[in-house]
Amino acid sequence: MVVGIARHQTKHGYAPSVRELRAATGLSSISEVTRWLRIGEQAGLIVRTPGLARAIRLTAAGRALAGEPAEAEPLPAAGGRVA
Repeated sequence: MVVGIARHQTKHGYAPSVRELRAATGLSSISEVTRWLRIGEQAGLIVRTPGLARAIRLTAAGRALAGEPAEAEPLPAAGGRVA
């Protein structure tokens, strides 16, 4: 999941949607993606902003797990705001 988020952000410059994550990870449903996102949040790997589309960003720990430099700046959500 974390690698899928990092790849999408690198390629497109913004966070993936839940549907895009489902396709990228091969999970069977949106609810499965949501469950894994919640687990990622609890583990401190991602931060989501409720109510905003594509408002998923990797924490330093998430970027490290995805193989990205830990000091990289987070990308803004689709609305241009950094959460």
